[in-house]
Amino acid sequence: MAALQQAGHLTVAGASKRFGAALVLDDLSLAVAKGEFVSLLGPSGCGKTTLLRCIAGLLRPDAGHISVAGRDITTLPAHRRNVGVVFQNYALFPHLTVAENIAFGLRAQGVSKSESAPRVAEALALVRMTEHAGKPVTALSGGQQQRVAVARALVVRPSLLLLDEPFSALDRKLRETMQVELKHLLREVGITAIFVTHDQEEALVVSDRIAVMNAGRIEQLADPATLYGRPASLYVLDFVGQSTRLAGQVTEAAGGMLAVQTALGPVRAPGQFAPGSRVVVAVRPEAVVLGEAAENRIAARVREVSFLGSRTQLHLDLPEEGEDRGVVELPRLPEGIGPGSAVTLAFREADTMVFPAP
Repeated sequence: MAALQQAGHLTVAGASKRFGAALVLDDLSLAVAKGEFVSLLGPSGCGKTTLLRCIAGLLRPDAGHISVAGRDITTLPAHRRNVGVVFQNYALFPHLTVAENIAFGLRAQGVSKSESAPRVAEALALVRMTEHAGKPVTALSGGQQQRVAVARALVVRPSLLLLDEPFSALDRKLRETMQVELKHLLREVGITAIFVTHDQEEALVVSDRIAVMNAGRIEQLADPATLYGRPASLYVLDFVGQSTRLAGQVTEAAGGMLAVQTALGPVRAPGQFAPGSRVVVAVRPEAVVLGEAAENRIAARVREVSFLGSRTQLHLDLPEEGEDRGVVELPRLPEGIGPGSAVTLAFREADTMVFPAP
């Protein structure tokens, strides 16, 4: 545990938590550096909110330790942890004004009015809500309420900020705006933050690193580019972004390169598998081009076309058995391509990933 404590401002070491027979956190460890923004990403039931609640002091792990800034907080009650929390529904007090909501935590800490007033003013300026100080929070938009919730968490100067899906109630455009604003704000303040989300795009936008969770464990912890470009498993590949993937069998292995026979033909990729191994080869949709020269070329047929504004996706008609699926992403749709069109997919060996077959 000592090595983990030295590695992070927040350290979770061997945390486990059960609810009845269900193991929700399974010997999980995590180290987060000071000033870092780390997202916990995963589907419902993977343990991300349970982990957040254990860090906040709202739950106690059955095993393991949690420390912040070298201080063991595992058994401390929530109000003594100096950890700020922004909840999914913001948990603002409807009968209080914006300023009164922000000052609430300071009053709970026993901070005097003379000291509280400038700190509330500073927090209001930080989230650009100064002109709304005297308004009831019920008069605010969803985005404004979110800013108030963040300001209320920051005004107590926490060692750590926890955010539990704070954008889930916002419409898509406002959510995207608030993601960028929050990342800029927290970087400006220099606070360490843990962000819970099930939205992969949201995690990629806001995070310094992302912990992809699966069945109470961290499947992979990495920066967004690494997580997307070099996922550690099929689970991470599927959960973060889309891909064309084909089941196959390794026919050759030499010099760190593999030849894999798939239902659509041979594919070459870097990897370390023995000949005869059952594998899945995958490539991200933007790494595929149509009809151009590349080391890997396979023929397929377009099943459907999806126009997404700045890009177009082609969904491919592949064998419906096993792990095969196909999607190509293009900046614009070539003339004459539509549902039923025969296409040749070309992609580089270096962009091709190989995973053990499930």
